[in-house]
Amino acid sequence: MIELSPGAAEAGTDKAGTLIGEEDSSEALETAYRAALDSAVRSLSQREHGRRELAQKLRRKGHPAILIDRVLDYLAEHDLQCDGRFAESFVYSRVQRGYGPIKIRQELGARGVAEGDLEAALTLTDEEWRAVAARVLERKFDGKPLDREDWATQARFLARRGFPSDVIYGLLGSQSDG
Repeated sequence: MIELSPGAAEAGTDKAGTLIGEEDSSEALETAYRAALDSAVRSLSQREHGRRELAQKLRRKGHPAILIDRVLDYLAEHDLQCDGRFAESFVYSRVQRGYGPIKIRQELGARGVAEGDLEAALTLTDEEWRAVAARVLERKFDGKPLDREDWATQARFLARRGFPSDVIYGLLGSQSDG
């Protein structure tokens, strides 16, 4: 049984968000809660989700806002949803795809991950980021830049992928070296 604040059952909503009568409210809220919880668990069984991302997904599916927070609190309390775990999984995925720390940080921030979880997940050293950037460059380009134009093209490519300038310069050298 879900716990609601006094008077919340009388002012409950059904899945479509419309008010429901007093006699059916407890049963309808329980049913709506179970539906929202099932939907959230199904989403989490596919991959990790951040709290904000999961809330948006539940809202899009039409679950009542009053229940979404309760479902998310339940999931967090039972360690089924964790922003830290989501951030670690997300960072791993993006690093495997060849993205740098700037882009990953921006994407996690847009997904509502707290700064502490974000910092804990971005644990690669500068050398490891340089190795990721080198791998991405190797897949995209034939080798070291031959002239300034090649250098600028490769540098822009790495910058768009989210690598900081010190990694780019460390990998490509200065423009005068090319």
